[in-house]
Formats: sequence, C-alpha cells, structure tokens
Amino acid sequence: MLRNTTLVNNTSVDRLAKLWAERYVPDLSTLSSSTDSFALSELVEAASPEGRAQTVAKLQRMVEINCKCAGIQTNVIFSYIPNVVSLTESQGIARGASQVYQKVLEIYQQQVTPPPLLKAISDREIVNLSSDDFKAEVIPRLSVSEVKHLATAIEPILLQLQAQHLSATERRTVGFMSTQFHLSAKLVLNRLTTAEQLLLSPYFKFVEEQVCIPWQRVCAAAAKHQLNSPLLSLIQKLLPASQEIAKQVYNRAAQLYPNHRSRRGGLSEPGVRTSSIRDIEMFQGYLWLCALEGSMSAVEDELLPLCMMVFPSIDVTWELVEQLLPLLIAEIQERVLPSQMRLLLPYTQAMQQLFSNLETKAADKVRSSILSV
Repeated sequence: MLRNTTLVNNTSVDRLAKLWAERYVPDLSTLSSSTDSFALSELVEAASPEGRAQTVAKLQRMVEINCKCAGIQTNVIFSYIPNVVSLTESQGIARGASQVYQKVLEIYQQQVTPPPLLKAISDREIVNLSSDDFKAEVIPRLSVSEVKHLATAIEPILLQLQAQHLSATERRTVGFMSTQFHLSAKLVLNRLTTAEQLLLSPYFKFVEEQVCIPWQRVCAAAAKHQLNSPLLSLIQKLLPASQEIAKQVYNRAAQLYPNHRSRRGGLSEPGVRTSSIRDIEMFQGYLWLCALEGSMSAVEDELLPLCMMVFPSIDVTWELVEQLLPLLIAEIQERVLPSQMRLLLPYTQAMQQLFSNLETKAADKVRSSILSV
C-alpha cells in the first residue's frame, strides 16, 4: 500500500534512491513497433522541447478515453470476482488514472534532452535497439530527481484513490487498480512512435510500480542506517537484481506447477507471467522494507491480508503461494554471502511463518467474519 512518504536528504537514502531510479528504463521487448532500428535523429527530435510538446499535445486528447477503455478491459478481466468494484468505483479509478497520467505528461514535457543522446548523435546515425552500446549508454532512463519529482507529484492522487477505493475489507481492489494502470499505459504507449515509446515508457513503468510496490518506503527506511551498515549494503546489492530474481523464481514455479491454472489462466500465459513477476517483486519490496525497518508489521498488516483476500478470489492455490517464499529465499541465497544471508534470516523466517498454513488461516478468518455478523 502507498503511504505518505518523504525522502529526507540523507546519504543512505540517496544510495537506494539512485538504485530505485535505475529501474526505470524502457522494456524493449514491449515496444509495439516491429522495427529493430531507426534513425537516432528521430529519438533526439522526440526528446527536444518541441518534440515533447508535440507528444504531450497528442496524448492529452487520448489519455482520458484510453483510461476509460482500460477500465472497461479491467472490468472484463475481473468479472469473475463478485462485487470487486462497482461501476461507479471503476469509473472513479479510471478518472484517477487519467489524472495521474496527465500529471506525468506535465513532468515529462519539462525535461531536457538527455545529454547521452546529444553526444551519441554525433557518433552514429542509426540506432539498433538490440545493441548493447545503445542499452548501456544511450537508452533513455529516469534520473533520481525525476523519480523524486514524479513520486511527489502523483502521491496525492494515488493516496486519494487508495482512500476512496481500497477499504480494509476489500483489498482486492489493489489488483484491479494495478491492472487498470498497466492497461492504461499499454493503450497510451501504443499510440506513440518507437522513439516516443522509448522516452515515455520509463515514466509509465514508474507509475505502475508505485501503485503496488513499496520502493519509495524502502528508500525512506534507509535513513535509519549508516552508510556502512551491512544490511544497507545487502539491500543495495539485491535491489538492482529484483526483477531478475523475480523472473528466476517465476520460472522455477512454472516448472514445479506446470498444470496450475488460476482464473487468469496458466502460469505460462503472458498476462499471468507479467503479473506473477510483479507480485514476486512486490514480495521482495516488502521483505527489504521489513528488514530496514526492523519490523514485520508491513508484511503482517498489509501484504498478508492482501494475499489472503486476492489469491482465493482468482483461484491461486495456497500451495503455490506458500512455495513461492522458499523459492525466493533460495534465489536470494544464491546471490549473497552466508554472513549476509544471516542478516536476513529473522525476516525470511518470520515471513515464512506468516505465510504458513494459509488455508487454515483463511478458513478461520471466514468463520470469524461469519460469527461477527
């Protein structure tokens, strides 16, 4: 869940904020264009003040209608969950998403052409999207200042959306909201040229993650730690690898449960794969948050209740949910020293304990809710 979070001026916070910002680069595999290369001048032109203004002018006419269309698609996807949101709530979430993207476009238009692009245009004329040089040096990415600006600008809108539509008794709405933002971004990006997609997709990825992954709170929690803190060093090592960790855990789960089918489909289906990897990254975000805060309250009060409400409604088995944690812990263990793993042990053990016997816990919760009526 999103919380009102301020990132203080602190070296430890800045270290994690830099790694947080580095997450937001274009996912080249999602680009709607089939071309592998295009003129670099197109990218520079789209990144110029005039090019950004043209992109924003084009999208301002489309954002609201695309968010409404995404809301309709999201309603269809979640139609198997009784009363997850009403029509009025769905329309409210779509309006909120539109407001968020309008704010993002305002910030996008204010940015200057990235210096690496200006340097690169003197060296080459054609961009090969699969080139390692392009990925390492030229590919547009968000700066720390942009990430902080985005977080501050859209936080009030997201908090209002959360307050209006994410009640303590119906946390399944967070899945609806994250899907709404994912589909909105996809529809909007499909309206753009390849160059425009490269420039805007990091902003949209930021928005989608801000809805459900507590990276900002992880950065804020770093303020409690000295720069030479072993725990902080461990999180610095693992945070950049979170997506690759999530993919490896997902691949292993898909191998172990090839016949598992939720209401969204089998684990091998693209939409399920995307949402599963995002969920595994969310688990990591909450684990790092608890470790830095020295408390399991974020998992106990937020993540666990969310999972207990969402997963049964989409027919994800408790066995799969419980197995994800050992797979995640094993993947983390492969990447760190034994002494570093010992720092995480109290939190991984507590998390596994909280997520054990979920079927019994869910049944007890249903019984208590019936008795309280």
